[in-house]
Amino acid sequence: MGNKLSSLFDREISSLIIPGEQVVTVHPDWTLERALLVLTRRGYASVPVINEEGKVDGVISKTNILDFMLNRNDFRFHRLDEFQVRDAMNQNHSGILPNSIFSFAFDVLLDRPYIPIIDLNNRFLGILTRRVLMEKVTEYFQQEFLENMALKQKKSRTP
Repeated sequence: MGNKLSSLFDREISSLIIPGEQVVTVHPDWTLERALLVLTRRGYASVPVINEEGKVDGVISKTNILDFMLNRNDFRFHRLDEFQVRDAMNQNHSGILPNSIFSFAFDVLLDRPYIPIIDLNNRFLGILTRRVLMEKVTEYFQQEFLENMALKQKKSRTP
């Protein structure tokens, strides 16, 4: 079990990445109204903010938008079209490289639903989701369980 688990946690994440062209993103110059519409219609809590150079500027969430308006003491949501994503986005949301190892990504994703995958120039390549990592861990333990059951059955048949 230990060696297999080690091989899982030591592998690169590159094969687990959802490519950028399949990821919903917003631009920093979009209005908060447009971003909220994207978040709501797509059913996401947050999405990456990608600038015109294809680089990750941060993430925007429904919570960021609500906090922005509340901090302004402005509860008139019809004014969301007066502000841009860059005004409310979280800029402290770093990405990781595609050759990062599983265990590092696992640690980072404990507190996030996804993490942007970037190249050395901070260009957006895609995302890695906590769900994908958890599915891989679940697959590992299911396989381990089945192998142990087969081994027990084999041992019980031998005299």
